This record gives sequence, C-alpha cells and structure tokens, in this order.
Amino acid sequence: MRVNDTRNLKLKPTKKLLGIDLGITSLLTTSDGEKVANPKNLQRLHKKLRLAQKSLDRKPDKKSNNYQKARLKVAKIHAKIKDSRLEMTHKLTTQRS
Repeated sequence: MRVNDTRNLKLKPTKKLLGIDLGITSLLTTSDGEKVANPKNLQRLHKKLRLAQKSLDRKPDKKSNNYQKARLKVAKIHAKIKDSRLEMTHKLTTQRS
C-alpha cells in the first residue's frame, strides 16, 4: 500500500536567535537567563540508578550470571536517563523556536 503525503512539513524561517546550555543541575539554561528544571522522572530514575549500582557493587563474582544481570539493569537505567533528557530537550527546543 502506498500513500502520498501532501502535507507541508517544512518549518518557517525565523530571525530569532537563542543560545541553549545543557546542564546537570538544571536541564537547560537559555541565553535569556531562563532556567528549566530537570523533569520529575529524572529524580526517580536517578534513585533507581543509585540502588542498582549499589546492588551491582555488592556482587562478589564478576563472572556470575547475577552480576551480568545487574550490570545490564544499570545500563538500561542509564539509557532511560539519556533518552529522557534527549526527549525533554528536543521538546523544549522545538517549542522555543
């Protein structure tokens, strides 16, 4: 099935300039001095990450399956944090422009 999309999805050019600085304590700071706080789900994910890393640190044998499972759990939480930050910055930057 083939569908021709006739919508015009191009953005209109603007003359506005805006500098954005991504940070750790606040999600981003604009050149206007506006600070955007981290979303609430990041605090929850950081707490889960802290507990998962603590659990990983307590595993004595790095060759065990439980160690590998805990390592993957920490990696997945890191990926969720990264994806959440990227999504939020994308939403904010497209909203501001």
